[in-house]
Amino acid sequence: MDNCIACRKGRLETIVRPEHTEDLGGVIVSLRNAVLVHRCPECGEEFTEIPNMNELMKAVALVRAQLPIQLSGNEIRFFRRVFDMTQAEFAAAMGLESAETISRWENGARGIGGYVERLLRHNLCALLYKHVPAAAYDPETVARMQIRRMPDGTTLPPFIVESVVVKHDRTRERGWDAYPPEEFAIAA
Repeated sequence: MDNCIACRKGRLETIVRPEHTEDLGGVIVSLRNAVLVHRCPECGEEFTEIPNMNELMKAVALVRAQLPIQLSGNEIRFFRRVFDMTQAEFAAAMGLESAETISRWENGARGIGGYVERLLRHNLCALLYKHVPAAAYDPETVARMQIRRMPDGTTLPPFIVESVVVKHDRTRERGWDAYPPEEFAIAA
């Protein structure tokens, strides 16, 4: 962004916000040193930019799938949005026979069971881990997972997400590293 799209006069000044909280539609994240704020000195208009949103969502989804807290309907909808799938497409990708099952889970009409939830998490991680080189993933984490419920009326604190440089195959690229708050750390 060079010139302000609001007044078309000012040349935008850009800063990196040290911390920014964002609801990704079911999962709340605290982005560290990654969000760009473009401000027009002429009119004062500000534009916030979160770079690489698709990669951000994949990193958060991979980490959330490994956290042994029962999934909510909003989180299942978030997973589906990560893959940009309809309920029918998501059901097929997860090995389910019916989109109605996904609909019931997303709307909270019927909870997802322990075995099926672990299978869903395995499938999600298998589809995501290659796209998130900075985030840790161990299939054994999900295989041995004992899923717990959050106490009624409580929600997960924001996931911490940082923009990092990932080095592989002698190249460097920007990526996202995500991890849950310390009190919900994934057991190694």
